[in-house]
Amino acid sequence: MIYYLYGLHLLVVVSWAIFLLQFIKSLQNRLSDRYLFGYLSLILMFIVLFIGTKMILLNPAVAKSGKWLHTKLSFDILLMIENLALFVMMFKDKFFSSKTYEWLYWFSYASFMIMLGLSVFKPF
Repeated sequence: MIYYLYGLHLLVVVSWAIFLLQFIKSLQNRLSDRYLFGYLSLILMFIVLFIGTKMILLNPAVAKSGKWLHTKLSFDILLMIENLALFVMMFKDKFFSSKTYEWLYWFSYASFMIMLGLSVFKPF
């Protein structure tokens, strides 16, 4: 059971990454698709949160097993705060400069790659 959840979690994290990155690019270019990407990234973020919590509750020993999970969760929380902040700003019609969106895009991309690497390899 836990391996199915693990695979589903990785799949949903990759989907969330794609839609969050698209959301950032659509905000940068002020496209009309930003609402679609915003809602999809938010929904997938909550699904990731639900599945991840379920996995930790099914196997509580993993929370004590290593620092890799705490590092991954730190990046996860940062990306969730970013997603929520961008979503709220979208409805207030507040926009950043193009450089800020570029920085957010590459920060999010690197964070997702680090999170996936930590999840798959569990280095420490």
